[in-house]
Amino acid sequence: MHETASPSSFDWLVLTAANHRQADAYRIPLQHRAERETLGTKRFLVVPDAMDARIGSGGATVLALLAVAQKLLDEVAPEKQLQGRTDTKLSRGSVARASTIEQLFAHRRMLMLHSGGDSRRLPMYAVQGKLFATLPIDAGAGRCGTLFDLLLNDLLSLPARKGGEVLIAAGDCVLGIANDPVQFAGRGVIGVAQRAPEERAWRHGVFVRSNTSPLVNNFLQKPTHEQLVAAGALASDGTALVDTGLISLDPAAVAALLAGAGVQLRHGKLFVTAGSFADQASRGVLAPIDLYREILGALGRRTTRASYLAAQSASLRSVLAPLYDELRSTRFSCEIAEVGAFLHIGSTREMLRALTGARALIRPFVATPRSTASTLKRRTGKGHALLLESSVDALHVTNTSAVLDHVHVGSATFGGGNIVVGINARTLELPAGISLFAVMIDGGRAHVACGIGDDCKTPLMNGGTVLDQPIAPLMVRCGVPTSEIICGDGTLWDARLWCVSAEKDPCSMVSWMWRKARAPLAWRKARRWSMRELLAQANGEISERARQDSADARLLQQPQLLQRELTRLVNPVQRAHVAARLSNLARTSESGTTSKRGKVSARLRTDAFNAVGEAVLAAYELPRSPPRAVILHDQAVWTSTPVRIDLAGGWSDTPPICNEVGGSVVNVAVTLRGQLPIQVVAKLEEELVIRIHSTDLGETRVIRTVADLAQRNDPTRWSALAESALVLAGAAPTDPSASLKQWLARVGGGISLTMFSAVPKGSGLGTSSILGGATIHCLDRVFGRERSPQELFAATSALEQMLSTRGGWQDQVGGLMGGFKLASTIAGHAQRPHCEQLLVPSVLLDELRARCVLYFTGERRMAKNILENVVWNWLSLEPTAVDAIHRLKDNAQSMRSALISGDVEAFAREIAQYMRLKRQIDPGCCPPMFDALAARFKRELAAWSFAGAGGGGFMLLVAKDARRAQALRHSIERDPPHPRARGFDFEMDSVGVRCAIL
Repeated sequence: MHETASPSSFDWLVLTAANHRQADAYRIPLQHRAERETLGTKRFLVVPDAMDARIGSGGATVLALLAVAQKLLDEVAPEKQLQGRTDTKLSRGSVARASTIEQLFAHRRMLMLHSGGDSRRLPMYAVQGKLFATLPIDAGAGRCGTLFDLLLNDLLSLPARKGGEVLIAAGDCVLGIANDPVQFAGRGVIGVAQRAPEERAWRHGVFVRSNTSPLVNNFLQKPTHEQLVAAGALASDGTALVDTGLISLDPAAVAALLAGAGVQLRHGKLFVTAGSFADQASRGVLAPIDLYREILGALGRRTTRASYLAAQSASLRSVLAPLYDELRSTRFSCEIAEVGAFLHIGSTREMLRALTGARALIRPFVATPRSTASTLKRRTGKGHALLLESSVDALHVTNTSAVLDHVHVGSATFGGGNIVVGINARTLELPAGISLFAVMIDGGRAHVACGIGDDCKTPLMNGGTVLDQPIAPLMVRCGVPTSEIICGDGTLWDARLWCVSAEKDPCSMVSWMWRKARAPLAWRKARRWSMRELLAQANGEISERARQDSADARLLQQPQLLQRELTRLVNPVQRAHVAARLSNLARTSESGTTSKRGKVSARLRTDAFNAVGEAVLAAYELPRSPPRAVILHDQAVWTSTPVRIDLAGGWSDTPPICNEVGGSVVNVAVTLRGQLPIQVVAKLEEELVIRIHSTDLGETRVIRTVADLAQRNDPTRWSALAESALVLAGAAPTDPSASLKQWLARVGGGISLTMFSAVPKGSGLGTSSILGGATIHCLDRVFGRERSPQELFAATSALEQMLSTRGGWQDQVGGLMGGFKLASTIAGHAQRPHCEQLLVPSVLLDELRARCVLYFTGERRMAKNILENVVWNWLSLEPTAVDAIHRLKDNAQSMRSALISGDVEAFAREIAQYMRLKRQIDPGCCPPMFDALAARFKRELAAWSFAGAGGGGFMLLVAKDARRAQALRHSIERDPPHPRARGFDFEMDSVGVRCAIL
């Protein structure tokens, strides 16, 4: 049985883009929304036109469907997940591998937005795309919403189509479909129309429906009056069914479209016929094909093959003929949406009309458009100002209106009819009708001006304008040859007028254009860029980061709002990232006293780590009632385990790193001097108390009330691990008001727990986690409970978070499972390590026994501080840390190969690489004594690494040969660098945890 999509979500969101630069720009805001869980889906895809060639909305649709089809094939390939893939997740309704494209798309709901335009008529949003033009919508966290958010919210109101669908919409207009959601019922392709006057029909597509059903007889494109009459498209009131651009394709229609484009699914793989529609589109050699004109135009019931092909250019007939043939059996119908609201923001003039004034077109969607996420101290003048993510001290708007988006100025004077985006200045003055915006590129920024009517499409020598004026007067004043300015297609888009400058005055290189002055010498000498050239170098990430920094700074000035916004983040991992970013910003901010900044930063740091703990604990539910013991009072449960030596990939298993990108580690379980170094014994007692003994520490603690467990999350207390394990296993209640005595009575008696660790404290051999896992396993046997290995790993990870030691899952995997193994997980909320036992050749085992020395340095440390540093670097997106994590996962795969191939030299190389990457992710993890020791034994060593998190504890020394290994051992015994320093004999343990009831 398949689970159908809810009306408020999509399985996939797909955006088409004109080129790879635009696609990269789209991914930034989409990723942010996915992280904040405001995207309606966690899966999104941005598909640029192949080779950056313009292939039209029809070509873009086929390429996008082809890309999604490949993603769907990846989703239902379980073997890829077992190999540790981190880039795919099973979607709801995933089934066994599909044998047809129709089956592949069945029971999945997708939204495709066509958004591949240049934004020439709204150039201030050309970098991020007009789809992401800022609107007066409070998106939380000090940010404004965008046209995309409004459009997505509108389309999410549509009920899901039974059986699955691909919903396609134009990305530059909002229909207001939420006011009258249409029902997509039946088979095939379903379009959506609005009744509109004939004059509007002349500029759009028009459906000609059957008189007796919603079936479409013809689909006209920009028809004349005569064509409308001849086709019977006009109603008695003179209106026509005008296309809204919104269409729904069922899985069979998707399959027919892809088949017509030359795409086939055979044996679980997609094949594209050479020379076909899809083949030419994917190579960027296809002439532009329009989705509505060429593809929907083939679907009308009265559209014959001859008339359809006759209307096409000769170069397209060979690729469109198969398309027509495959689509002929597809049902084509039209639903009518009775909506009045319609928002289109495609030009500077349209944006001003949409956002400002008493009759702003956005009002049906935003009741009262007002300044959002902004501060304005003083405003004068008759004009209206709309501030979006901006801060202005003094603003004067003479007439009409002005829109300021991400603008930070001291004082500004505008004539009206201005849109200003991304400008920082002490003062700013613009005449009426002039807009100004910044384009960020690597190495600087350019300030670009435009007029309300500049369209960047009309050639400048053929009526095109610059700042709403002819080009000729400006060419006289600029002082450079016309050939240096007018390039490319001869439009303003290709006019080289803009300079990349470090000047603080944003008008220094452009104001001469509207002041009718001569161009300054600096402008004439500078390299000049066109908008097309600037966009090719534009860095949308810099612009987005600047916006986010400004929003964060506003949040830090409002503590109550800050906490509210953090609370709104449902995903704890994302909340941790945001808290870390804000903490770092608070620490370096110039506002407030040093003491106040420090307190805010520290509180946010705590919030970040608490959120990480929440992410782990959210997947684990503590027992709500006491379990009943199954052992007798004279019996004991005895649990023993080896420790582990980590060999590669460590840190990738640590939350939230593993939750975000998955983890891959290689380690080995070992005994020390022939013994299992960790022992846990549990018994029942007559007295209704909990008695904890530590044999190695010589400590005993008796717990008589739940209040005695109140400090169990403090890892510096010797009994904290045992106390938390008792609560986690259900041997003690979590409710502070509960009676421990009554709880234990229901258990069947008091509990005596004896623990022993023969490993020096702070060893780096995973002792605390393994001891925690062994304790949980021991208590489980007391209660007759048998967890799977994955469940035991998860419980131990939860224990680590209860103790706030921030540990990952590799320690418990390393000690509870025997032998050499590669443990890996895919990204996700619940981490379930998949363990691959590595069969290491006996020759390599003998070589490792002879050449490896396990050495205790004598220095002890607690891993928590180092762990926090590593997690913090990840949460802060420290580039070196992020790079190290991805390379550590590769390191694990390479170590796996070295072990199973029996290559001891490759083993040594990967140990050395592991050491380098550990230091890269946290330079403070390696004390000077480690380097001093390595330098002392430089001649003997092939590689070395400290165990675990570092900072002290054990080192694994790999000698160049057996003779040098023996020399190492003798040298350490004769002259130890530390009074407690010593070597340990060790052997691989192939069993892991043992447990017996005596």
